[in-house]
Amino acid sequence: MKATLLSLAALAAGIIAAILWTNQEFSREVMPVDVRPVSRDGKPAPKIGPKVTIVNGERYDFGTMDRNGHGKHQFIVLNDGDAPLNLEAGQRSCGVCIKEFTIAQPVLQPGERTEATIEFEIKSGETEFEQSGTLNTNDPIKKSVRLAIHGHILDTVRAERPDIHFHDLSPSETATASVNIYGFRDEKLKIESHEVSSARAGDHLSVSFAPLTSDELAKEPRAKDGVKMTVELKPGLPQGDFDGAISVTTNQSSDPISVRVIGNIATDILLMGPNVMRERSLVGLGAVSQKDGKKLTIFLIAKGPHREDTKVEIESVEPTVDFSAKLGEPIRDTAKTIRYPIVIEVPPGATPVTRGEGNYAKIHVKTTHPEIKELTISVRYVVKE
Repeated sequence: MKATLLSLAALAAGIIAAILWTNQEFSREVMPVDVRPVSRDGKPAPKIGPKVTIVNGERYDFGTMDRNGHGKHQFIVLNDGDAPLNLEAGQRSCGVCIKEFTIAQPVLQPGERTEATIEFEIKSGETEFEQSGTLNTNDPIKKSVRLAIHGHILDTVRAERPDIHFHDLSPSETATASVNIYGFRDEKLKIESHEVSSARAGDHLSVSFAPLTSDELAKEPRAKDGVKMTVELKPGLPQGDFDGAISVTTNQSSDPISVRVIGNIATDILLMGPNVMRERSLVGLGAVSQKDGKKLTIFLIAKGPHREDTKVEIESVEPTVDFSAKLGEPIRDTAKTIRYPIVIEVPPGATPVTRGEGNYAKIHVKTTHPEIKELTISVRYVVKE
């Protein structure tokens, strides 16, 4: 019994000595502690990595802004994860509308925030505006975030359409076109200045303004006032295309309104119809069956102040065999033009031939127009057996 007690006492003394030695040996060591969140079953929750969160929302409503207005918004970006979050400004939906898309801090540590700034201008012609920028991240769940700005556009002043057209006019012809300009503020709309810019047509364009009638103003229900801009094209412009713009400054906006002016001056006698290349006075008959032959009707159009006095006749054709052209009676189906039908025929049984560049068939036309005395029409075709 005494021996047993002595053994137990020695064992206890050994254990105490071992504990004291261990504490002394490792007193300066820091033991690792798992501080991860603990799930319901008591086990550490898995790491989530970087996590992107837009604190103030991914879509910003700026409400109402004037057309051509300028705005800026900062999206607050939070790293809601437990690893560094990488951020990069990606593609913009509109390079003209979005002037700036920047990230203040490209790398966020867990819990950190930064700003993604979108600076924009209202460039849409619609009444609603929405544009966006893509925020690229290394969030494994959300590789990209669409940051959008949207809202309603308020017009201060606007033209009813962006351009006016003058097409196929005679060099001696005067033409006019108009466009309504609407004001959307309570104050009366006033035209302060205007400027015409066109390399070819500038000296031939004149512009005038007059108040809109109540019926004209009613076409735009939201408008409070308006004026009609009338553009007159004076005669004497050389043949060919022209392009330009009219810039109008009003009392309702610091940005001028721009209305494009587009048109062309054509000859008083021109060729029209199927398979006609008007600029070259060239007609394409295509492939002609030797057995069946082919007919095609084209038209000479006479317009301008001399149209009623102009007489037209076919003087000759080339070749004189297996090819013909006959002039029909003039057609007056519009107030400003007279159409002269010309029936071109390659008869059945024609000799196989190719009429192309350098070997066109020709129709020589004479007129009594004071400026256009003659016109040659070229015809290309292939007669096949």
